[in-house]
Amino acid sequence: MKNICTGKQKEQGEPLFPEAGRGRRNDYFRDRCLLIFTSAILLVIGPFLALSHARETASSPERAEVQPAHPVAVNPGIAAADPDGQGVAAESGKKPGVLRSNLLNISVRGRFSGLDVLGGTATEEFQEFDAAAQFRLPWGWYSPSGWGGGLRLMASAGALYGAGETALAVSLIPLLVFGSRDGRFNLDMGAGPALLSRHCFGEQDYGGYFQFALTAGLSVPVYKRLGFGYRFLHYSDAALYGHDTTGADFHMLELHYRF
Repeated sequence: MKNICTGKQKEQGEPLFPEAGRGRRNDYFRDRCLLIFTSAILLVIGPFLALSHARETASSPERAEVQPAHPVAVNPGIAAADPDGQGVAAESGKKPGVLRSNLLNISVRGRFSGLDVLGGTATEEFQEFDAAAQFRLPWGWYSPSGWGGGLRLMASAGALYGAGETALAVSLIPLLVFGSRDGRFNLDMGAGPALLSRHCFGEQDYGGYFQFALTAGLSVPVYKRLGFGYRFLHYSDAALYGHDTTGADFHMLELHYRF
């Protein structure tokens, strides 16, 4: 089996172990990539949270004026049709908070299979466990019944393990989603940037720290706000670092909590 990570060095007559200075430069480049990517996540997510907070603050005086002095009775019919409590919020004059306005769900995910679907066959066996969050974006098309499609943003961070090595894996992926507006039933797909803190795992080389992540997922409700889903995730450099690199496919189960 060809050792992809060390094969290039052997062909060029270089030592198997890079010099200390080169290692420091690689670490510096990796740290800068992670810092830039994390800043990009904050810059993308921040405006949505700030806008929601500004709207909530601006509407606070109005809510204080119209708030009744006595408790508001909950209409059983509204509660049954709106189990998330949105009907109660409408009756009391309250609007959803910052997280409720933008954060749709959080989830934990773990790989259960590495069956290759896209690209070449992975030379190493990988595991990935991570946490993810999905944020609503202001673009969507839904019918009065609550079914349709829209855009979301999924951010994730976790550990990628293979060949005795562990790496930090982070991603920021825009999603095209079809299903219910409340996020209970969803079918999504998307592509976006990802960063790995290392790209060599034994005999497999991803090519570089920067990767493209392709994903598709399906989620269904299980109990109240808890849901269960399947997610396919593919890492690839799209020949950015050459044609002798290999990506990996992940089939993952996810448990999510919907806000």
